Amino acid sequence: MEKIKFMFDYGCVPVWVISGEGGLICTGLPEDLSDNQELVQLLDDLATEHMNLFINNDIEFSYKGFSNKEEEIAFNNKVYRTIQLLKLVVSDKYVIEVDYEFC
Repeated sequence: MEKIKFMFDYGCVPVWVISGEGGLICTGLPEDLSDNQELVQLLDDLATEHMNLFINNDIEFSYKGFSNKEEEIAFNNKVYRTIQLLKLVVSDKYVIEVDYEFC
């Protein structure tokens, strides 16, 4: 059975589809799940917000983090909502694996 792994990596939507043998199939929602516009929007928003946690220019690539605790809490709440919706939408089509630690 294929697996959907939820994890962040710079510049990517935080969904990775992994084959039953462990190989990467694609990043982003598989086609059979991509019609859920709420989930698509949440994932796009999270990818953008995650990229904004970094400084990335010609001189530096580093993690700068959240501006304040409220921003971090809001991000974690959005991650939680997204994971819950993903589990609901996926049903029994994929195994879900979450690689994210809530702060």
